[in-house]
Amino acid sequence: MKLVPPSEAAQLSALRELAAELPFASNEQVVVDRVLGVLTELFPNRAIAIRVFDVRTREPGRAYVRNAPLRDSIANEGLVISQHALQRARLKSAVAASARVLVRERWDSPFTGMATGFAIPLAAGGELYGVLDVGYTPGEDAHEQDEPAMASIASGLAFALRTIRLQEDAIGLRDYQARLLDSANALILGIDRTWRITVCNRALLELTGTTRDEVLGRDVRDFISGDQRQAITTAFSAALSGQHHAAFTVMLPTFKKGPVRSVWSIAPVGRAGQPGGPIDAVVAIGQDQSKIDLLQQQIVRAERLATLGELAAGVVHELNNPLTSITVYAEYLVRKLEAQGIEVADIEKLRRIGASAQRILRFTRDLVQYARPSGKETENVDVAAVVRQSVSICEHLVERGGISLAIEIDPQLPVVQAVSGQLEQVLINLITNAVHAVEASAPHVSEGGGRVVVRAQVQEPSELVIEVADSGPGVPEAERDHIFEPFFTTKADGKGTGLGLPIVRNIVDQHHGQISVTRSDLGGAAFRVVIPIV
Repeated sequence: MKLVPPSEAAQLSALRELAAELPFASNEQVVVDRVLGVLTELFPNRAIAIRVFDVRTREPGRAYVRNAPLRDSIANEGLVISQHALQRARLKSAVAASARVLVRERWDSPFTGMATGFAIPLAAGGELYGVLDVGYTPGEDAHEQDEPAMASIASGLAFALRTIRLQEDAIGLRDYQARLLDSANALILGIDRTWRITVCNRALLELTGTTRDEVLGRDVRDFISGDQRQAITTAFSAALSGQHHAAFTVMLPTFKKGPVRSVWSIAPVGRAGQPGGPIDAVVAIGQDQSKIDLLQQQIVRAERLATLGELAAGVVHELNNPLTSITVYAEYLVRKLEAQGIEVADIEKLRRIGASAQRILRFTRDLVQYARPSGKETENVDVAAVVRQSVSICEHLVERGGISLAIEIDPQLPVVQAVSGQLEQVLINLITNAVHAVEASAPHVSEGGGRVVVRAQVQEPSELVIEVADSGPGVPEAERDHIFEPFFTTKADGKGTGLGLPIVRNIVDQHHGQISVTRSDLGGAAFRVVIPIV
C-alpha cells in the first residue's frame, strides 16, 4: 500500500483546529490524545507515538501510541534524536547535555517490529518536552514527505506541552510556597488593599483557636480588640501607604491562653517589577512571646528562690544552737525525772519534746545538705543511702498528707559513679510529685489509703533502676511525651513551674541514663530512672 501524504488544505485545516483547541486543553492527556487523533487521520497506516519526558529528572516518561505496540522498556529509555534535529530544536546547553538526550544519526524505534521511521523533538523555548516518533511497516518509508508535514503539528504540540508544564510548575510553586508559609515557625498574616485577610498560616490559627474558613476573607479589624484598634489600624494604614513597621506589639486574643503578647513586623507588598509602585497587600510576621515571658517569670522566681534558700540556710544555722540546747536539756530532764520517780506520762511528754527537737535538727541538716551545691565531679555513690536520705527529706510531705511511703531496696545494690547531690535532687522531685499526685486524686487521703513506693534494684548486670510509684491518677498516654518538656505542667496555675521534670531528665541524661513514665502497679504513675553501673 502506497503511503500518501495529506493535502496542504487538510494540513492547514488540522492546524487551525489544533490552534483553536490546544491553548484551552486542561492537561497533557487531553492535548496528546487530540494531536494523535489528528495525526492518525491525516497520516493513516503509520505507527505514531508521542513520548513526554522531563529530561532534567529521572522520572519515567509517559508514552502514547497509535497503530503499533511499544517496546516494554521504552518509558525508561532516553530520547534519541539526530544531530540535525538537535540543531533545529535550539535547545539550551544544559538540556542538550542531559544524560537522557542521546544524539545518534540512526533512528531508535520505540515500536516492536519496525526499523524504519523518524523522530521529531518536541522543543519550545529551548526546553525539550518529548519526542514524536513515526514508524513504517517493513517495505514502507515515507519519511521524506511525512517529516516536513508533521513538523508544524509537532511544533504546536511542543508549545501546548510547554504551556501545561509552566502551569503545573506555577501551581506547584504556589503550593510549595503555601506549604512553606503554613509550616513556618512564625505567625503570618496577609491582607489586601480592602483590609480582607488573604493569608493566615497554621501557627496563627492554632494559637488563636480559629479555622482558615473563619478567618480568610474577613476584615482584619474584626479581630482587633477595642483598646488596640487605633494603634493597629494606624500601623496597617501606614503599611498600605508603603511604610514598614518593626517590633510592633499586639496582645493577641487566643482560645486557650487568653490574651498573648506577640511582636510583629509589618511590611507593604508592591507589584512585581515595580519598586516604589502601588501597594497591593500587606504582610505581617509575628512571634508568640508567651514562652519568653514565661521563661522570664521563671528566672525571676528562680532568683527569688535562690535568695530565699540563702536566707533559709542562715535561719537554719541560727536554729541549730537553741535546738541543740533543747535536745540536750530534754535528755537531762528525762534522766533526772526518772530518778525522782515522776509520773511516766509526764516523762513521756518530755521525751516527745526531745524527739521533736531531734527531728527538727535532722530535717534542717538534710535541708542544708540538699541546698548545698552538689558539684559536677562524679564519685562512688551508695544509691541505697541516697534513697533513704531523699525519703527523709520528704517525710514532712508524706506525714502531712497521711500517705504511706514504703522503701524497697535490693540488699545487693552496687555503688554507681554519679553526683550524689544530683541524684538526691532527682529523687526528691519525683517523690514530691508522687505525693502531690496522690493528694490531688484523693483529698481524703488524710484518712489513709494513698501510697508511694520507692524502689531501687539491679535490672541488668550493667543497669540499676530506681522507681517511684504512686497510687494517684497516673499520667495519660497523650501527655507522656510532653511531661519532660520545659514549662509543661499538669498542676493548677501557680502550683507548678513545669521545670522540675525537665531538670530531672537533664540530670539523668548527664549520668548517661534514661527516664520514662508508665502505669504503676499501685494504679498511678511509675517513673523509672535507669542508670548504668560502671
